[in-house]
Amino acid sequence: MTYWIDILDQALIFSIFAVSLNLLMGVGGQVSAAHAAFGAVGGYAAGYLSQKHGVPFGACLVIGMVFATVVGFLVSLPALGLAGEYLILLTLTAQTIVLVVISSVGALGGEFGLAEIKAANIFGKDLVRPTDFLPWLAIFAALVWAACWAMGASSFGQVLRGIRDDELATQALGKNTYRYKVAAFAVTAGLAGLAGALLVYYNGIAAPGLFGFDVSMSIIVMIVLGGSGNLVGALLGTAFVIGSVGFFEKAINLNPDKASLTRLMAYGIALVVVLFLRPQGILPEGAGKALRRRLRDGRAAAPDEIAAAERADEERETAAAQAPAAAMAPAAAGGGHDGPPAALTVAQPAAPAPAPTDGRGAVLELRGLEKAFGGVRAVHDLTFSLPRGETTALIGPNGAGKTTIFNMITGVFPPDAGHVYLRGEDITGMPLHSVTGRGLARTFQDVRIFGRLSARENVALAVPASANGAGVRERVGEKAARERAMELLKFVGLERQAEVPVAVLPYGDQKLVSLARVLATGAEVVLLDEPASGIDARWLETTLGLIGELRAEGRTVCIVEHNLEVVERLASHVVFLEQGTVTAEGTMDELKSQERLVEAYFGMA
Repeated sequence: MTYWIDILDQALIFSIFAVSLNLLMGVGGQVSAAHAAFGAVGGYAAGYLSQKHGVPFGACLVIGMVFATVVGFLVSLPALGLAGEYLILLTLTAQTIVLVVISSVGALGGEFGLAEIKAANIFGKDLVRPTDFLPWLAIFAALVWAACWAMGASSFGQVLRGIRDDELATQALGKNTYRYKVAAFAVTAGLAGLAGALLVYYNGIAAPGLFGFDVSMSIIVMIVLGGSGNLVGALLGTAFVIGSVGFFEKAINLNPDKASLTRLMAYGIALVVVLFLRPQGILPEGAGKALRRRLRDGRAAAPDEIAAAERADEERETAAAQAPAAAMAPAAAGGGHDGPPAALTVAQPAAPAPAPTDGRGAVLELRGLEKAFGGVRAVHDLTFSLPRGETTALIGPNGAGKTTIFNMITGVFPPDAGHVYLRGEDITGMPLHSVTGRGLARTFQDVRIFGRLSARENVALAVPASANGAGVRERVGEKAARERAMELLKFVGLERQAEVPVAVLPYGDQKLVSLARVLATGAEVVLLDEPASGIDARWLETTLGLIGELRAEGRTVCIVEHNLEVVERLASHVVFLEQGTVTAEGTMDELKSQERLVEAYFGMA
């Protein structure tokens, strides 16, 4: 019996490793191969202070967490400028460096580690046997699980999911993604430090072998098998990995060496099977929500959602072939988009008092912008402005630099020369999230939605300050963000799809979610990149009505659009671009009166 309690104790300790890494990797999308190293920092700090200085158990745990948090923070600074395999390589390097340091420093016991760690003492009782540790390890594991669940369910966790699904789109909603990633790295490293300290006290020794490369890989296996992004899945993966030790050693009676080899083979087979049959793990993220939704709807499957996803693919292929006249036809009934959109007041974000403009009422000015890519000039001497409260359209042939202009305005990349002014303030080269925070937001040519989040969660993520504050203030902010999201979804006609994952919505509905999301930022100036592309008449009329409402509410709108009938209907000011420079501007009628443009562009459109 003692053997199985020992297995359970280890599973509880490693559940802390797994649950914390799941917050970083499963929720935040930041793959780290250094989680065991962070555990080593916490474990060695606790072991050293306990053995050498007699520091009490509780204080050692706290100090170990602090040390691990600091190391996690330092590792995150260079790591978070990387992605994919480069991030994995850097964290592998961090894992190696930590192991080399703890194996080389004499004060830490070198290769043999720190032995004879003083027993953990809680309320005057030494924890010596597995049964002594069991209730306390269960409490620690439960507290960490609850903390990670709370962080994952909060607006902080939603921003991490946004970063995981599409970091650029998250920045476009006004979120400083670097800060969130640094915070996630530091917090989860601290929790790994707690697990490492508990592991050291449990084994009575701080040794490099407790925190080796194989341990980091085992923690990743726990998450991949159980379900990335699902905390219950992380526990399930932990039970499989740690439980397999007892299974092969006791149930099958293999000697430790054969059991270890067989266990590694079992991990590999399980990974291949799970990744082939269920790539998101046994319990993928959102499994609980999907089950509750299906039970609520009285169905065991989700045929409507599957059909919606299939329709979305068909619409992407066929909508481009829709004739302009058909595109401008009245919307078909159904789909939750009946009638004109309801009136809506779009909240303004907090912003500095407007600076003086040029006297023409321009809210956004571009002066002498230049941009080249690899010697190819994309934009040259670009100068124009957006009149306040008007809808401006940027038109021109493919390759005229329209999307490049949006990217320079919003800070996706800086111009090589020239300036961008918003309400008289020079915002040239400001980061995307800072531009959004100053009241200028954008959509993208592709919808860039967060597919695994619901429509409501997508929109709530964009509400300003929804991820700031703590405690009661944060909960109040999150409630306000949810209410605001539902208001906007009702505005675009999607309140009935509020809890549906956006990935399974038709493409037209995804575009509407994208529009609602940019409205949730409260931006005064809205840049819409091809809002009418890829959708048919069922959604187009609704989309155009919503854009018209923005102008009626006093928003300044700029659209990039190839459908000239859409431009004629929406835009009071049109800028014609050729080879990255303005060659004409005015009303649509004024541009159509120019024979050169008629022959070169309008006659072909």
